[in-house]
Amino acid sequence: MYLFCYGTRPEMIKVFPLIDAFDKNNIPYKTLFSGQHKDLFEQFKKYLPKPDFVMETMEKEQSLNKLSSKIFAQIENINLTDITHVIVQGDTTTAYILAMAAFNKKLKIVHLEAGLRTNNKYSPFPEEMNRKLISSIADVHLCPTEIAVNNLKKEGITENVFLVGNTVVDAFELISAGNKILEKPTLLVTLHRRENRKHMNILWEQLNTISKTKSIIYLIHPSLKEEAKKYLNENIIILNGVCYEDMVELIKGCEGIITDSGGIQEEAVCAGKKVLVCRDTTERPETIETGWGKLVGTNIIENLNFLYENKYEDKILKNPYGKDVCEKIVKVLTTHSKMYE
Repeated sequence: MYLFCYGTRPEMIKVFPLIDAFDKNNIPYKTLFSGQHKDLFEQFKKYLPKPDFVMETMEKEQSLNKLSSKIFAQIENINLTDITHVIVQGDTTTAYILAMAAFNKKLKIVHLEAGLRTNNKYSPFPEEMNRKLISSIADVHLCPTEIAVNNLKKEGITENVFLVGNTVVDAFELISAGNKILEKPTLLVTLHRRENRKHMNILWEQLNTISKTKSIIYLIHPSLKEEAKKYLNENIIILNGVCYEDMVELIKGCEGIITDSGGIQEEAVCAGKKVLVCRDTTERPETIETGWGKLVGTNIIENLNFLYENKYEDKILKNPYGKDVCEKIVKVLTTHSKMYE
């Protein structure tokens, strides 16, 4: 039996379409919620089954080591006797620690969204090392792109590596309802990465300047909630968070995206929207290479025109993040499981 593990909003987005595919194919599974984004979990209740296991892991401003120790301690109280495969997604600390816990119990580890790399262990931090460490112990590597497959190959990982695509493609299609939210041209902004916090004021000041001539919706991250509200001016619409249905419609309806997030770089491509990536590196080079994204570091204003250049001419013929992804994953996993019967 499979155990799906998730805790953050991005993990919920990437996991729920695969759980849906398991249900449709009558594949037995259980779910574990690590408790990280409890408030956001409410938004996904109609897409995710009630968790079989729930952890209590979060407290304000706790260290990564403390979070890790809590997850290790609490996994000991969970009965995993009927579990054969543990599915972890992406690169969170939760994913890495749960993968290690599965390894310690000699369970098979399935890594969803495997092979992403920046090759800079501190960018993003701690995600880059989390995903590399998961790759070193995973038994099945479900890669979203050819680049991800090649990244693993460079590290000597070639067995049970499968090119399947990214489940965000299926999530985007399942959620997309066609409800128009934005009534005028608007820029969509999300900024939150740890490595950006030392110069967040530089980014915010540029947004304040841009807001004098353009409409901006800023989706605030809980960890920066108070600081952002103090620094950003009244022209900028600040939202504490939106459900994923509304998020999809905001992405589809906006005129461009400014972000340091990872997943939204994929969603931008799904929606055919250009995106400025406020980072020096990205583990999603496909968005950059297809012309939908541009790495800009902290230089938003001088690159703003990128969002409007050839806006409707660069039609994407093939989404680099795949198609019918969950269907491919189910086929891979059902075949792989038979190897251990």
